[in-house]
Amino acid sequence: MKKIFIDAGHNYSGWNTGAVGNGMREQDITFEVARDLGIILRQAGFETMLSRPTLQTNLGHDNNSAINARWQMSNAWGADYFISIHANAAGGTGAESFYWDVTAEEFSRTVLDTFCREMGLRNRRNVLTSQWGVIRQTNCPAILFELAFIDSPLSNPDVEILRNRRWDMAAALAKGFFKYFGVTLRSNGEGDAIERDGNIRFNSIEELPEWAKPTITGLVRSGYLRGDGGGLDLSMDMARILVVLDRAKVFEKRSVTN
Repeated sequence: MKKIFIDAGHNYSGWNTGAVGNGMREQDITFEVARDLGIILRQAGFETMLSRPTLQTNLGHDNNSAINARWQMSNAWGADYFISIHANAAGGTGAESFYWDVTAEEFSRTVLDTFCREMGLRNRRNVLTSQWGVIRQTNCPAILFELAFIDSPLSNPDVEILRNRRWDMAAALAKGFFKYFGVTLRSNGEGDAIERDGNIRFNSIEELPEWAKPTITGLVRSGYLRGDGGGLDLSMDMARILVVLDRAKVFEKRSVTN
């Protein structure tokens, strides 16, 4: 199966941070969408690598090295396809995709068309450009994808989507990948099945939602979950149950009893 490199645009802090608007930060949005896209693609059998495996990950030591680190990681891994995920700014509305090499044109167009249709967003443009070094230097078909406008007026759909529908954006991007690669999704009776809960398996602490990380990290350290935080194979429901039990002090009570 194809190897997909997923770049969550911008750093958490310091240099190469992203745009801000309507109480949101671009780098937080891109991390969540990239993480969830990776989960969905792995469930479908793709290999994935994330440029920012954790929310707080910072790459490089300045703006240029932060950008270079992304395509260098992708090239060293031998990625077959590359996507850099961003949120736009300047008060517009809609999504757009950029590609550097003509080999990425159809890939870029398919992902963009599918995403806009799924999210009900304006399809702004699919553009061949040498502007973005992060895709210009890759050894595989690569796109830079702008999800929506972070500073869009509230009358536009962009803000609500960026704030509340990050999983949906990841699923919409994934459907673009599936369409391009000819992957057929199973049906759940209500259309294509990319379910937020039922199909997700978290294999590492880094993949977990932020609300679950402290609990699972503590359980791994205490020996309730074996291993070093890898190979967890936790479903969303399992993560929720463990968090509830942890908040109820069940593990502390068991430690005292033992």
